[in-house]
Amino acid sequence: MLLGAALAAAAAALAPSSAAADPPTLRNAVVNGGFERPLVPLGTSHPFPVIRGWRLAFGPDIEIQNRVAGDPESGRQFVELDSDASSGIWQRVPTRPGRLYRLQLFFSPRPGTSAAENVLVVHWRRFVVGRISADGRGLRNTAWRMYAFKVRATRTSTRIELADGGISDSVGTEVDAVSVTPWRGHPFGGSSSR
Repeated sequence: MLLGAALAAAAAALAPSSAAADPPTLRNAVVNGGFERPLVPLGTSHPFPVIRGWRLAFGPDIEIQNRVAGDPESGRQFVELDSDASSGIWQRVPTRPGRLYRLQLFFSPRPGTSAAENVLVVHWRRFVVGRISADGRGLRNTAWRMYAFKVRATRTSTRIELADGGISDSVGTEVDAVSVTPWRGHPFGGSSSR
């Protein structure tokens, strides 16, 4: 009996743990990817010419919403890219040449609007890497979906841009939780591509 208990204890000590450790969290290179700054009052939206981390690529302004046209994916706020008219926002993120990255974001159509009013165009290094459209008709709240793109850096900083590509009519194309992290398992170096 003692020998059996000792063998069971030894086997348990040598067996791999059934609860595998989570991989370490990767640092997000995007500043203010959740659009939490500046803070706007609950139930309101506000247009800004520039916000922390983001600049206007085109259009009248950057509109931050705090539960006006739906709930955010995370945090308290999100950005709508067709505020007074279609707009685009951009920022430069630190990157390493040749390194692969994961550009990830959450997109939702504005509730009650058509797919033609909710078109998100995603740029990496001024190249279009994604064009996403969704229909918000019949929705009473946001319907967030995550999108991720495998992209490669060619310089020490890389421009990301998110733009409304739908009808310019002051509604549509909601974005939240934008991140850029190293692609897991990719060694540094390699050839350059988009």
